Amino acid sequence: MRLFVILIFLITILCTCMKASAEQLVVYAEDARPFVYLENDKVTSPTSDYIRALVTRAGYTPDIRLMSWSGIMHTAEANQPVVFFPMARTKEREAKYQWIGTIVRFQDYRLYRLAKRTDIVVKKLSDAKKYRIGAIEADAREQYLLENNFRYRKEAELTSIVDNKEGMRLLQVGRLDLLPLSLENFNALCPPHCADYESVFNLNLNLDLQLAANKATPHDVISRLRRAYDALEKEGTRARMVTTNQRAQ
Repeated sequence: MRLFVILIFLITILCTCMKASAEQLVVYAEDARPFVYLENDKVTSPTSDYIRALVTRAGYTPDIRLMSWSGIMHTAEANQPVVFFPMARTKEREAKYQWIGTIVRFQDYRLYRLAKRTDIVVKKLSDAKKYRIGAIEADAREQYLLENNFRYRKEAELTSIVDNKEGMRLLQVGRLDLLPLSLENFNALCPPHCADYESVFNLNLNLDLQLAANKATPHDVISRLRRAYDALEKEGTRARMVTTNQRAQ
């Protein structure tokens, strides 16, 4: 009888472990270099590898799925759990989402133009209102420009784009005049024509980009992710996987 009880106990533990190991956590990300991108039909990058390590440490099987940033933001508004990255942690967003931890901090956001467009001159931010500027819906750069009284107009100011890749393409063909990018974004997107572009204005915008979740995400999931994040921080995993390698993209 005692042996039977022990056997049942061991089977219960095994089933529980198998269930936990099979529990999948979907994490949404924008297809945007240098953070995340498709390579040979696989979601890759140092950042996505780090997120997989974090989710695995939390006890889940990671499933990173790509979606446009506006799509991610609309999904996050639904009453279903959504975990996503990279989300800029701003005071306007502070109470709206649940924050797991910093992935990387970007401090060098600039307005870029085609190098041959010497007619585009921006000495102060308000000067940029004369030009067509690419902006992604619900993006922190869009929010920054809106807060500085930029508006969507036909002739100038903000023009809606899907992502940074589209912005670079529209800049190249003359359908945009300016594009706000971090130095890391630009260095990842400009090859092999980097000399065709140049920055004309520093936005003095500093962003703390984090792994986040909407309010519908259960507290238990958030707690497990935060504990995993803290553990990886103590081990220096993010610094090794993201901070160093991110610059090399």
